[in-house]
Amino acid sequence: MDTAVWALVSFIAIILFWAIFTKRNIGEAMILGFLVTLAFSGERALELFFPSLMRGLTHEVVFASLAFIFMAQLINYTGLIGRIIQILNSLIGRLPGGAAYVNTFGSGLFALVAGSGSGIAATTGSITIPWMERSGWRKEHAASIVAGNSGFGSIIPPNSTMFIMLGFAPVAATVGQSELFLALYVAGLYALIHRVVVVFIMTKKYKIQPVHADLIQPFSQSMKAGWTSLLIFLGIVIPLIINFGPLANWFLTLETVGAEAMDSISFIVWVPVFMILFTLAVGRNHLPKGKSQWLDFFEKTAPSYFVIGPVLIFTFATSAVLNEIGLTEQLQALMTSFDVPKGLMVAIVGIVITLVATPLATSATIATIGLASFGALTAVGVDPLLAVVTIMMFGATEGSTPTSGPIYVATGMAKIGAEKTYIPLLLFYTIPLMIISWLIGMGIIPIPI
Repeated sequence: MDTAVWALVSFIAIILFWAIFTKRNIGEAMILGFLVTLAFSGERALELFFPSLMRGLTHEVVFASLAFIFMAQLINYTGLIGRIIQILNSLIGRLPGGAAYVNTFGSGLFALVAGSGSGIAATTGSITIPWMERSGWRKEHAASIVAGNSGFGSIIPPNSTMFIMLGFAPVAATVGQSELFLALYVAGLYALIHRVVVVFIMTKKYKIQPVHADLIQPFSQSMKAGWTSLLIFLGIVIPLIINFGPLANWFLTLETVGAEAMDSISFIVWVPVFMILFTLAVGRNHLPKGKSQWLDFFEKTAPSYFVIGPVLIFTFATSAVLNEIGLTEQLQALMTSFDVPKGLMVAIVGIVITLVATPLATSATIATIGLASFGALTAVGVDPLLAVVTIMMFGATEGSTPTSGPIYVATGMAKIGAEKTYIPLLLFYTIPLMIISWLIGMGIIPIPI
């Protein structure tokens, strides 16, 4: 293997060792991995250090990801998601198994504004697990549904996994931001259909009842109390309208706008900006009051930045170094030297991602092996856009793979041992999702490209 490939292998080994054996902050591992990768550049190490670090510090994806974290904290603080869940409960809570459907759709909606699997499980589960238990769900099945639905956070954009993939130079050169957003929304729809089918099957099998009547508000009442919370999703809709369809084509024809101006619009930057503005406007009455409350808010939310910030910054810095020392060419040459059928390679990549995601969070998994996985898939003929979607779909098994963080969040709220959820999660979530991901990578399940 050539130098850049060995640098990537060393980077992966350091991340895995740090996460599994030292149990310390993954951000520290990313910093160490960057320095070791830099050493493989030899005499160019000092020359590449500052430009690579600046790429990480100034990358628009870093700003976008941190902005989404801030937005998610605001949405949680103002209680907007709780109001949306009440609206969903008014609509579908009366169905048999309704509480699980509410959690499924609520998790999907929350994933639009917060990509954290554990955050999705904690937010939606705290409301719906008690509802599920009163409807007749066994504790282990209620917790399994909440943990399994947390995987939406790694599929539905925007999320840190997508930002990390876009930060890799070979990905950024071949995959457009807007096209990836659209493709991931379609993949998210497939994931939603799968989870709805799971709830339907489990509801029939275990003869589950609707949500208890005293927990369901009339639709008119829940809408009156919470309809404004739905306005936060305009933060996604407006940039989509501007970047896609007739309006985008019209802007391209205007002399005052044109292609150059449209190309200068960063989709991933404007989405969090718009959503923060709508969140501030809609939740203004529930925002922190005065200097002391704002300081308390930032103090409590600061730890959220301490992990994802270094992960993103040093992922992009390392990617810049690897690109400079020729990883793309070397990796593709290595992968094409293997006589492995496309279907087998997609399966191998999926198994590796799923196994690595067990000790690591999805974002750390993609930061560690995302670039290698992308090279492996494109080398056997997978379209670059499909390769990214496939990788993210495989990474979404984090929430349902035994020992992952969201499982402990869900089982903690249900007050049961995590081991009781392992079999239901593997049977209903992990294995089916791996099959769906494989079918997407093979082009059997259509994704717009």
